[in-house]
Amino acid sequence: MADIQLENGYIRIATELMNEIIRRDFSKRQLAIIHFIIRLSYGCHQKDCVIDKFVLFEIAGVNKVDVKKELKFLKECGVINWEEKNMIFSINKDYEKWQITPSKGYDKEKLDQLIHQNLKKKVSKTLTNSDEEVSKTLTDLENIVSKTLTELGEKVSKTLTLELVKHLLELFGNAWESKDESTLKDSIIDIYLKIKDKDDDKMPPKNYFAEYENAFGYPPALLISDFEYWIDSEESQFTEPEEIIIEVIHRAKKQLPRNPAKYVAKILKDLHNMELYTLEAVKAYNKKFDEKFAKGGAEDGKKIHQYRRSISRPTKQSGKSITGGQVGRLGKRKSV
Repeated sequence: MADIQLENGYIRIATELMNEIIRRDFSKRQLAIIHFIIRLSYGCHQKDCVIDKFVLFEIAGVNKVDVKKELKFLKECGVINWEEKNMIFSINKDYEKWQITPSKGYDKEKLDQLIHQNLKKKVSKTLTNSDEEVSKTLTDLENIVSKTLTELGEKVSKTLTLELVKHLLELFGNAWESKDESTLKDSIIDIYLKIKDKDDDKMPPKNYFAEYENAFGYPPALLISDFEYWIDSEESQFTEPEEIIIEVIHRAKKQLPRNPAKYVAKILKDLHNMELYTLEAVKAYNKKFDEKFAKGGAEDGKKIHQYRRSISRPTKQSGKSITGGQVGRLGKRKSV
């Protein structure tokens, strides 16, 4: 496909002169000569051109036998200027001196209508393209402004991040100490601690399921059902069920029960029965228990059960049992 671009050259000629060429009844050979001269003069951004041999007009499709005759005719009719000695040619722009009859079908009004019709089409297309370009430009500007503001916001928000302060402490800590600039270093440490506290506050809540799995392995289906009950059931009065479950799991890790799932399920039930519905209440209860346990537990060597209201009874020996073991909640064993 041909690549036609104005950058590769163009002919600058007045439309009025072109209209006159259209209006006159030139022969095919005469038009070929006129176009050839226009190309070599106006097409080279000059008023005239040099064609030093008649045979060169064959390039435009005019036989060398007819060239001289047609050139003399065009010169006599005032259409072209021809310096025969130097073979210099140009178009006579004073078309009123052209002695060429008009074409029979020429109609100036129709030509003007066609010109205006095409000019109107060009204006309409230009306005449409301008509107689209303006709209696109505004959209692009809005996107650029929005993106710039977003990037600036992110950049500003990241200026005093925890990682940056850590980097500064690691990078310049020793240098500041050697220069006794403790005040400057302390200020950076203060910033670090403040940002760390804020980052800790923004940490996502821990997952009770993952907490149990990390401590005791994958929870059994029955315990998962209990968790869902305390979290979703309308009968559950826990205001922070997930946090309370995590707190209970942490307490269970310290006790290392034989059956963690059963232990955790029972503690949750006991807490609910004791109307400890908030995490704060649960932690306060646990703290009180820990303080009491640290002081030596119950009196008279009695054992303390954390999630019971009363103190457990001491066990006694049974002479009638097979093993002579304890008689507890399961009752006596049958004798042989």
